[in-house]
Amino acid sequence: MLGNKFGATAAATLAATLTLASSVAVQAQGAYPVDTVTMVVPYAAGGAGDIVGRLVADELSRRLGVNFVVENVGGASGAIGAEQVSRAPADGSTLLLAGNAIFTTAPHLADVGFEPFEDFTAIANVSEAVRMLVSSKSLDVSNLEEFVAYGKDHPGELNYGSVGVGSTGHVATVDMLQTMGIEATHIPYKGAAEVVQAVLSGDVQFMMDAAAVAQARQDTVTALAVPGNEHLAEFPDVPSLAALGYDSISGTGWQMVMGPAGMPDDAVGMIETALEEASADPAFIDKLTKAGVSPRFMGGEELETALRSDYDRFDELLTGLGLAQ
Repeated sequence: MLGNKFGATAAATLAATLTLASSVAVQAQGAYPVDTVTMVVPYAAGGAGDIVGRLVADELSRRLGVNFVVENVGGASGAIGAEQVSRAPADGSTLLLAGNAIFTTAPHLADVGFEPFEDFTAIANVSEAVRMLVSSKSLDVSNLEEFVAYGKDHPGELNYGSVGVGSTGHVATVDMLQTMGIEATHIPYKGAAEVVQAVLSGDVQFMMDAAAVAQARQDTVTALAVPGNEHLAEFPDVPSLAALGYDSISGTGWQMVMGPAGMPDDAVGMIETALEEASADPAFIDKLTKAGVSPRFMGGEELETALRSDYDRFDELLTGLGLAQ
């Protein structure tokens, strides 16, 4: 009992120390240039991106002493909300909590109304989400081998959902299906919560999304595999796609804070510093983990370099898949 009490006290002290250090660091840079900030989340409410956006808004509000208001602007795989931010005043009053697909895949697929690097300021990456491939309980399969066999035996009969054309989950699923030789129909939705409901109801038979992890925990879906090289420690019996011979398929998504191009350096620095401090705060880390994502901080310079690299990689991949415009 004493040990638990001491551990809790130590954790609380550490969190308080980190918050104080963050406040000192932010105050050293001066006051944030505006009193109210609109955090645009370009997805429907209820999904991982929305939850992370609200956590980040709350954290920045507390650390910067500024009022943050979250605005959901869904549609076009996040491009509508992103375009809105790209045209907003560059005074720090409007920010975007976005997934990487908005900048790395969507511009290759359609005219999104903005230039992914020229029209934005990269501020910081906050977290990453590992997706899971799951199927509806209404589909009579129990593992990936049976899923592949069913798909090949029933060409064109399967439907799958994603948060939109060009999203990381959509691109990874197309890559997977072509690799496996399966024909299936894509049904786009405005947000992950809608995709989940479609899988639960059997309107679509499978999905590959971070939101699927929570459903796998509740055993409301059939967990088939995790894209990439590593399986999730929480699900030791769910293999990675690489372990099953599909090593080219990746499905990790980032959640990042971006602003319009030309934002003041001091405002960018204050947000970046606040998020870097938050990334080391046990309380914030716990909130992200409960939201189904993992903390992964990258400063603005590192983030832009990573996005540019992925942009080039997806250009090659999407061209090879026949999806690039």
